[in-house]
Amino acid sequence: MAYDDRAQALAARKLAPKSAGGKGQAVTISATAASTYNPTTGRATAGAPSTQACSGIEEAYRASLIDGALIKTGDKRFMLSPLKTDGTAITLPEAGHTLTYADGTAWVIMAVEPFKPAGLLVYAYLQLRRA
Repeated sequence: MAYDDRAQALAARKLAPKSAGGKGQAVTISATAASTYNPTTGRATAGAPSTQACSGIEEAYRASLIDGALIKTGDKRFMLSPLKTDGTAITLPEAGHTLTYADGTAWVIMAVEPFKPAGLLVYAYLQLRRA
């Protein structure tokens, strides 16, 4: 097992929901695929919604990082596990997707910072803003 594989496994264990023995919490990441345009009919078809059951740990931004432009007061940082709650690899979310906590609170993903040594996702930091 390579170093990166061990790092990913350790991150997945630590970021797993508390119910699964980790330190994280369960969340759902939602996205809607872009609509497609059919030139024959002249109509657009709405994209299909997709969701991923994931987990991770919420953090607050240090005051020194809040600049009022890129990072605003109230934004949160979320360390996302590389694995879904079912143990399969996540599809990395993108800015504009939605992260929803178990209590139904929704946050918009503003930025994604993956940590991928040697191309293997170990975790990703998400910048969240209240939806």
